[in-house]
Amino acid sequence: MIAWFSLLSSIARIALAVTLTWLCAQALPIWDAWQAFDALPDYDYALQADSLRSQQRYSEALLVAEAGLSESSDSFRHEQLGELRQRIVDERDDWRRRLADAGQGALTGTGNTPEALAGAVVADLFVFGDIRDLVVQGGKGLQGQEVDEVIVGLSAVGIALTAAPAFDLGTALLKFARRAGAMTEAFARQVASLARQAMGSRSVLPLAEVAEDAARLGKRAEPAATIAILKNVDDAAALKSAARVSEKQGGAFALWVGERPAIELAQAGADGEAWLLRSARKGKAGVEYAARELPALTRVHPLLGLAKGVYKGNVPRLLDEALKRHTPQLLGFLFGWVVFEGLLLMWRINRFDDPAPASKSSSDDDGEEPPRKRAEPSMRAESSAPTARPSRKEPSL
Repeated sequence: MIAWFSLLSSIARIALAVTLTWLCAQALPIWDAWQAFDALPDYDYALQADSLRSQQRYSEALLVAEAGLSESSDSFRHEQLGELRQRIVDERDDWRRRLADAGQGALTGTGNTPEALAGAVVADLFVFGDIRDLVVQGGKGLQGQEVDEVIVGLSAVGIALTAAPAFDLGTALLKFARRAGAMTEAFARQVASLARQAMGSRSVLPLAEVAEDAARLGKRAEPAATIAILKNVDDAAALKSAARVSEKQGGAFALWVGERPAIELAQAGADGEAWLLRSARKGKAGVEYAARELPALTRVHPLLGLAKGVYKGNVPRLLDEALKRHTPQLLGFLFGWVVFEGLLLMWRINRFDDPAPASKSSSDDDGEEPPRKRAEPSMRAESSAPTARPSRKEPSL
C-alpha cells in the first residue's frame, strides 16, 4: 500500500512540474518584449533641451529640461539639468523678446511662446482677435482664395460668446494650431461641424468641451509643445485623452516626444497611459516600441494568472513584473524539477516491479513441521560406557 501511494504521489508531482513548465514557457514572448524594451537607450534630456534652446524653441526646451529633472536620480545630471533650465528661463524671459512675441500674437494670432498666446487670448477677449480673423478670412474669400472654415467658425462663436472668457484660451490655441498647419483634416472637419452646430442651435457645449480640453493641454505643455501634440490628434476623443495624460507628471513631455504613437497609448486605457509615461524615458523609440508591443508588455504572466483571483493590489503587479523579467531562470528551475521528478518516478517504478524478497521455505508455507534430527549420543552416555582394559600378558614359565 505504501509503495502504491509513493508511486501515485510521484506521478502527481511530475504532472504539476510539467504543467508549470509549460505555463512558464508561454511567457517567453513576454520576456523577449521586456528585454528589447530595456535594451533601448535612455533619452538624453540635457542634450535635447540644449539643442532646442539653441533653436530658440524655449517652451519645448523647458518642457524637456523639467521632464529630465523629474526623472533624474543622478546628482551630477540633476545639477546639470538645473543649470540648463535656468539658462533657458533667462533667455526666454528677456523683456524685449517677450514684448515682441506678445505684439505678434495680438496682431496676427500666431507664435509659439506663452507671450504670443497671451497676446492672442487678450485680443480674443476684447473681440479684436475674432474680428481680425473674420476680416482676414473674408479678404481671402473676396480674392477667390480658400476660406478656412475652422477659423471662421471659431471666431464667429467667439464673438457670440464674448461673456465666456474661459472659452477663449481653447479657441485661441485651436486657431493657433490651424494657422500653423498643425491640425489634422479629420479633426478640423469635426471642429468646423461643432462650430456650425453651435451657431445654428446655440448649443455650444460640445465645442466648449473641445476648447476646454485644448486649454487643459495648453496649460501643461505651453503653446509650442501643444501645437506639436495637436498634429497627431484626429478627433475630440483623442484630444480629451491627451489632455488627461498631460495633467500627470511627465505626461506633456511624453505626448510631445512620442508624437502619434503617444496618442495611441493615451487612448489605450490605464495600461496604455502607464506605458506611455514609462516608455517616454527612452524617447520616441521607446514610445513607438511600447505602442507596437503593448499586448505583450501588458500581458499577465501565466503563472501569476493562476493566483491573480486570490488577491489584488500592488503585490500582484510587482510579482508579475518580476516573473516577466526572470522567466528564463524560472523556466530552468522548473525544467530541473521535471527531470528530478522523472528520474525519481523511474526509480520507484523499477523498485515496484522487483520480486519480493525470498520468504520462508515452502515447508513453512505448508504448515508442516520439519523432521527432527536424531539425537546424537550424549557425552555422558559415552562416558558411562565401560572401557576395555588392555589384557595383561602372563609371564611364561
